[in-house]
Amino acid sequence: MIVPDFLRPGEPVIVTAPSGPVDKRRLEAGLAYLSEHRHPSLLTPHVLERHGYFAGRDELRAGDLNEVIGRDDGKAIFLARGGYGFSRILNLLDLEALRRRPRLLLGYSDATALFMALQAKGPYLVHYGPVVSDMGTASAFDERSLWSALYGQPSAFTVPFRASDVVRSGRGAGRLVGGCLSLLVTLLGTPHDFDYRGCILFWEDTGEEPYRIDRMLTQLRNAGKFDRLRGMVVGSLIGCEAPEGKPSLEIREIILDLAQLATFPIVWNLRAGHVPGKITLMMGLEASLRTSRRSMLLRLPRGRARALAG
Repeated sequence: MIVPDFLRPGEPVIVTAPSGPVDKRRLEAGLAYLSEHRHPSLLTPHVLERHGYFAGRDELRAGDLNEVIGRDDGKAIFLARGGYGFSRILNLLDLEALRRRPRLLLGYSDATALFMALQAKGPYLVHYGPVVSDMGTASAFDERSLWSALYGQPSAFTVPFRASDVVRSGRGAGRLVGGCLSLLVTLLGTPHDFDYRGCILFWEDTGEEPYRIDRMLTQLRNAGKFDRLRGMVVGSLIGCEAPEGKPSLEIREIILDLAQLATFPIVWNLRAGHVPGKITLMMGLEASLRTSRRSMLLRLPRGRARALAG
């Protein structure tokens, strides 16, 4: 498994924008937060570029990220924001170079495209957590979870959930993979598609009506992605209600329907993804999901835990 070096106090981070256009004020607030925590930021040249709903044209966004991948300094890459656009540049990125020289990666939402493309080539630890534009708002993310994940301490992370959030009981163990549901579906049939067998799948999304959630889950199921799963963890689904007065199923009903066909444990309402107070998940690690203990345990590979310096 590829486990990039964890961040150390005082080390700089590189901030890049491979997806949607960045709000300058929100970015500056996030950079100030990192500075307060003794992590100076190095910005890639086109972070504040705009081209429609992208942070610059494809070749500029991909060029920024490839330049970072090829550098000797800056082992941590933080995404400035999410949005849309990562899937458009996957074929322009030197993913093999990133695997040869692993970097700590932090982001969520549209970052799913990169994170899963890396997983498709073999286990790679990534951090599914706040983007820099979130960091200037204290309520946007769980600070303790973020820094524990970035510093790689402790060596085992317990992610709790409530008994009421268990949709299907059981236990399962496997690599934790996934991300934003709509991005997972976008990768189907591409060279960056991923074999979910033996894994625990995490998914979340925002702004998708129940029928769209249903449609995307059905597409994954029909593609065989759920056939040999070891578990499913559903994150936050903010803004995914049907408009008032429109006939619809509830999200929980859709997941209950899925549970009737499943052979693996399912929990939902994990506070991760597009939600205030989001936790940071270390994706790619081996995870153990036990509904009887109301928790999921993530453990770093032996020998990769370390004490913090400074």
